[in-house]
Amino acid sequence: MTEYSWLPVLALCSMVLGASWAGSEAESPGERPSALAGGWYPGDAEELARYVDDLLDANPDVTPSESVRALVVPHAGYRYSGATAARAFSRVRGQAFKRVLVLAPAHRIGFSGLSIADVGAYRTPLGAVPLDTDAAALLREAPLVSADPDAHQREHSIEIELPMLQRALATGWELLPVLVGRLDGDDYRVVAGLLRPFLDDQTLLVVSSDFTHYGPRFDYMPFPLDDATPERIRALDEGALARIEGLDPDGFLAYQRETGITVCGYRPLALMLRLLPVDARIERIAYMTSGALTGDYGNSVSYAALLVTAPKAISEAVEATGLPQSLSDERGDISEQELATLHRLAVLGVEQAVLGPSEARRAEVERLTADLPPRLQEPSGAFVTLKKHGELRGCIGYIQPRSPLFQAVLENGVNAAVNDRRFRPVTPRELEQLEVEVSVLTKPRPIETAEEFQVGEHGIILSKNGRRAVFLPAVAAEQGWDREQTLSHLARKAHLPENAWRNGASFEVFSSVMTSGPVAAQVSRKQNDLAPRRKDAKAIAR
Repeated sequence: MTEYSWLPVLALCSMVLGASWAGSEAESPGERPSALAGGWYPGDAEELARYVDDLLDANPDVTPSESVRALVVPHAGYRYSGATAARAFSRVRGQAFKRVLVLAPAHRIGFSGLSIADVGAYRTPLGAVPLDTDAAALLREAPLVSADPDAHQREHSIEIELPMLQRALATGWELLPVLVGRLDGDDYRVVAGLLRPFLDDQTLLVVSSDFTHYGPRFDYMPFPLDDATPERIRALDEGALARIEGLDPDGFLAYQRETGITVCGYRPLALMLRLLPVDARIERIAYMTSGALTGDYGNSVSYAALLVTAPKAISEAVEATGLPQSLSDERGDISEQELATLHRLAVLGVEQAVLGPSEARRAEVERLTADLPPRLQEPSGAFVTLKKHGELRGCIGYIQPRSPLFQAVLENGVNAAVNDRRFRPVTPRELEQLEVEVSVLTKPRPIETAEEFQVGEHGIILSKNGRRAVFLPAVAAEQGWDREQTLSHLARKAHLPENAWRNGASFEVFSSVMTSGPVAAQVSRKQNDLAPRRKDAKAIAR
């Protein structure tokens, strides 16, 4: 891509560069003029169009398997975060929407609730982007929604996304630009309820946020600048991204409070998580830091691009936090027959991953899932564990409800066999020696102190300093550990000192229902000559 001379000083992120108005006399009073043209991106229309098109063209033509409902994109100057943002926008290239709702943080002016500019359009060098003024007017009738002109005048977090949207989407869409201010307690639920009706099947949600801002410029140095800084920044971001990908708004906000992580759009991100249905899938498609781009981690900003898909529009689905837990803490809430079905699905996933495609197995999956009871169709956390001669051979799962239970078990049968990077992929000859365990989890809940953790009863999640680790309930009992031993081993699993759990850590606990059995009696040896290979668990589950 061509280097441009229009960026003598480019913004790494929201806190670095102040922009000036770039309006002209031709702009109408009802338009919000560009504050970024000629600074954060090219000011000439042809040059800007060519620059954005080059960024979009650099990405492969990938069509998501489900409808795209939302994108998470960075908002720095294009030279820094443009390539990362384009990875997300390229996934909706050429698609037609009637509305784009942008959730973005306010960097310059503090206010409570939401603010939507009282204008008819936002202007960029590529032309005017009309607002959905009817939707904006309806939202402003709510007490938590205002139209603070000072908050929007020089704010970049919405405008920076518009040229990308103008070049990526088919024409005909209107903008609903929402700045997110302070939200406390129940505010997230209230404003999610206000926005949800506008996120119909013809609306794209765009969440604008950068991730960790590290260095003295941002007054955030949780660790010193040294050779380990890039890895530590990444680990800090991974902690936030794991909670986002797990559809866990409460866990994400708790992580932000515990670490102080400087994710400027943490409120818009938490609001998105409140909006999404439990069957939404969040895929990370790009990650970069300005430190990696410039070679200087003295002041570094992280950028991530996420793709959110779901079968139904956000307006039609039940919010993730509004669903009851799939299971109670009691085993009686799920029958032996249902557990047997889940175990068989896990075995089929293992076989499919190790032995390769089989019409017989696909037919059995279709038969088992054709008329499932409701509890197996509800989203739920689930793990599949493989053991060989009593030793761990693979274990992968979802803590948070993110897929229907039957699908989570099938996918993680695949993942445990060939995608647990701690182990080599399972080979066909090993199948007869494997034991398969399926654990169905309740939704994690926070506890105040480690003393509330009940060994053998609870699974536990430890979080501290951007690091996180989990043990299923059976782990401590199998190892014969008491509470302190369990927590010490858990801290070490999180790559922390073994006593790190004693101060500054947070904990969540959950319960599980488990079933186990051998693969041996169920393995077909017809395809044992096929070489094992990594599989796409979701493709197999489909």
